Amino acid sequence: MKGPDNNTHWWLGVAELVAQGMHHGAVKLKRVHLSIADESFRVLDAIPVTRPGSRLVRVCHHGIARVSYDSVSLAGRVVAEGVASAGARLSMYRQDLSEI
Repeated sequence: MKGPDNNTHWWLGVAELVAQGMHHGAVKLKRVHLSIADESFRVLDAIPVTRPGSRLVRVCHHGIARVSYDSVSLAGRVVAEGVASAGARLSMYRQDLSEI
């Protein structure tokens, strides 16, 4: 197809790839982040004096980290679904034009 939108599907594919990477990357990074943090919290939990404070901080830390990573993951999924929807609509539009 000639014209200004001849690379539109290519760019939609790039956008979907980036969005999927954002979603899956956030999921993987959350696991790594919480795993590394748990090692430090286990050390603090082993010391009786720091145990009560470290448990409270761990709960807060993990809650904030989960909300942050889940937000990025959700944004990636939303963008990917939007791009897929735009690609489908563009394909239908082009098909309608070819039938004229």
